[in-house]
Amino acid sequence: MTTTLPIEDARKKKPGEFEITLDPRVTDPASTRVSFLILLDGDLVMSPEHLGVAYMAATLRQVGFTAEIREVPHGEEESAIDGLAEFGPDIVCFTLMSLNMQSCLTVSEKIRERLPDTLIACGGPAGTFAGTDVLENNPNVDVVATGEGEPTILDVAQRVALGEPLDGCKGIAYRDADGTIKQLPARPVIHDLEVLPYPARDQLEQHGNKLEYVRVSTSRGCVAMCTFCSAPHLKNRSQPGKPWRGRGPEDILDEVEYLVKKYKFRTYDFIDSTFEDPDGGRVGKQRVRAIAQGILDRGLDIYYNVCMRAENWKDTPEDHDLMDLMVRSGLEKVNVGIESGVPEELDLWDKRATVEDNRTVIKMLREHGIYLAMGFIPFHPYATVDTLVRNAEFLRDNAGHNLRRMTERLEIYPGTRIIEKMEKDGLLYEDYWSTLDHYGYRFLDPKVEKLAKHYAALYNNDDYHKHGVITEQSAVFEFETFNVVLQTYISRIYRRFHTLAGVNDVLDGFKDWLHELRQEMGRFNFDFFKSNLDDVLADRLDADQHRSQVVDVERFFRERIRRIKSEQLRVGKNLHRLGASVTEISSTLPKPGPGGLPRVYTGEGAGPTW
Repeated sequence: MTTTLPIEDARKKKPGEFEITLDPRVTDPASTRVSFLILLDGDLVMSPEHLGVAYMAATLRQVGFTAEIREVPHGEEESAIDGLAEFGPDIVCFTLMSLNMQSCLTVSEKIRERLPDTLIACGGPAGTFAGTDVLENNPNVDVVATGEGEPTILDVAQRVALGEPLDGCKGIAYRDADGTIKQLPARPVIHDLEVLPYPARDQLEQHGNKLEYVRVSTSRGCVAMCTFCSAPHLKNRSQPGKPWRGRGPEDILDEVEYLVKKYKFRTYDFIDSTFEDPDGGRVGKQRVRAIAQGILDRGLDIYYNVCMRAENWKDTPEDHDLMDLMVRSGLEKVNVGIESGVPEELDLWDKRATVEDNRTVIKMLREHGIYLAMGFIPFHPYATVDTLVRNAEFLRDNAGHNLRRMTERLEIYPGTRIIEKMEKDGLLYEDYWSTLDHYGYRFLDPKVEKLAKHYAALYNNDDYHKHGVITEQSAVFEFETFNVVLQTYISRIYRRFHTLAGVNDVLDGFKDWLHELRQEMGRFNFDFFKSNLDDVLADRLDADQHRSQVVDVERFFRERIRRIKSEQLRVGKNLHRLGASVTEISSTLPKPGPGGLPRVYTGEGAGPTW
């Protein structure tokens, strides 16, 4: 017999309807304590704010439960658990991604030793699509949640408060009293996102209001169908309901204005899978226009980043006008999943964009001075030497100054259609479902596998070769970070001082100089990539030559960084003479943390989940 809380029986709800209410039998919710642990791995290292957790904590607090958000820095697990034990949680929650599976296993084991009666729960992308596998391979975890976490954590917290079993709690996999693993039906997605409270900003406050950027979610879901992506979209839905739901522009602007006024914070990352959804056309762009215009109308002096899809942007006056409006409202960086310059690979990824669409959006973003953070996947199980060369040629001709784009390797995540294909084709490692290793696959062509390992080892970073985690600051990675800071420095100077006489001429000259330097770097990267490819395939590359190449790459990138900094200093002096106070514009590089540097993801869990 399953247990259903009376609060769920109060009246017949429509699918996807969510009310944040408390079972009247829970008379002292504050005595039930919930701790959300943030394992600082991967892209959470340099900007650790986790919105899925922040929304769940805010939901619990709205009805009186005691909830905390606790970061667990890489290498500081013991002290974090000491603090956790002092807090005395009834429930501990992890957000699982493929990258932090091993960390979760280690930390949850220590928690079980210290707090044997605490309920340990997991969610997130890996939990959503591999819940029973997580339970089978981590004996310390009691519950794994599927999909959006707010309704589920509210249900679980009330059951724990009342001492009731979890057997009627939808949206979870759990261990029964006899240890049997059971999977319960999924909950519908939340249809009206505006019923949710603003996410708790504990992590921002813990960092003294000085994160690299603050994350804001304006929508959930995606109407694309990328085969490598585990973010909820049209062909991988784990929950019933609408594939895309968006907040209204006024609600979004109210939250941003609240953050600006309360925290005096100005740099934001809109984490939506695609900012111009739901259709990428009239409806979506009308919503984008309302947000951008609202930022200007409210006088919100902010900067922000978004994700776009290439096929949604055309070289037309209307789209150029919208991009111009977005830039004037603060847009300075866009992430576009270009993924490939080869038509048959775009088909493999089920991308709607064509190669020409990709070229167009790259050109448009460059013309508007917007930094392009490009997703690109040349190395994958089905790649050939021919596709590798064609992709390198595409990059050489289109923003190829970041060497790592030519050597990027597919990361695989549970819940993706590419994994289904790889498993069917016998390319998935036999232990994948126990490890969720994001490199847990074989290549069809052994030459491609040999090349993938060779290029990964070029960055003077053994951990990157093995796990895709950046633990050392090679010049290749330093340039990527520096290039972002440099581009935002230019855009912020322009936005603030473009009305001063002479400023635009100085900036235009600097941009032309940078463009030529980046073109030079793109040609270097292509020649280096191609010569390595030829040498590796011909077995002409010995260990000494390989070590020498690592030094050469480091020297080339460090020299280009030095030249840019020198020119930037000269430009800054010229701008200062014109009355532009460049000291108001931050252009410092953030320091890498002990767990690594930010990584480029190929689609795990964009948007809030548990």
